[in-house]
Amino acid sequence: MSLILLIETSTAVCSVALAKDDRILAIQHILDPKSQASRLAPTIQMLLNDQGYTLSLCDAVAVSAGPGSYTGLRVGVSTAKGLCFGSGKPLIAINSLDILAQNCIDLLDQNSKGLYAFPPHTLVVPMMDARRMEVYTARYQMDGTALSAPQAMIVDLHSFDDILQKGLVIFTGDGVQKCSPLLSHPHAHIEPLSPSASGMRIAAQRAFQTKDFVNLAYFEPFYLKDFVAGVSKKGVF
Repeated sequence: MSLILLIETSTAVCSVALAKDDRILAIQHILDPKSQASRLAPTIQMLLNDQGYTLSLCDAVAVSAGPGSYTGLRVGVSTAKGLCFGSGKPLIAINSLDILAQNCIDLLDQNSKGLYAFPPHTLVVPMMDARRMEVYTARYQMDGTALSAPQAMIVDLHSFDDILQKGLVIFTGDGVQKCSPLLSHPHAHIEPLSPSASGMRIAAQRAFQTKDFVNLAYFEPFYLKDFVAGVSKKGVF
């Protein structure tokens, strides 16, 4: 059985969890995005201590790889790299949209009487906020299988016509809030969620079993598009 530390920092809600095989032993969330950098490492240490583990007992560290918040991803990846460099543990990188899709599937499974309650060919579409009417998104089956590559999309009234005409589509993530007026089709169901480290457990275990690790020296977050710094409203002088 493998024990994996999970670190998710792709949005304003940061979380860390400890997974044994595909079961979450414990999870902690950091809700203040301004404190992620200062609180992430202490939260990880507290989580391990509370469960009676040390990093040396973990088999690997998994981190959200992006897309998502530029700052959040930098904090998460740099922290995960530091832990792996210091402990000699392998690093697993998991696409943030995969994580969000799994979070949604888990929630639907809990709230219904199992995923069999949903019509055949139901799709899950995670949407992460990417400024203005743009989102990071992809399409998934209800078993978590990705049907498309991650992309940055400017959402309009017809962005999802092709799949909405075929059946139920569940839109999830912080990007659905601003896009909800454009998702009024009767087949569209909205499930607002933030990605959580619990959604990493299955992909992390699969990657560990196949030894799908990233290179610590060269791995960088998957930003999907270039970082654009905001312009201060205050004068330069």
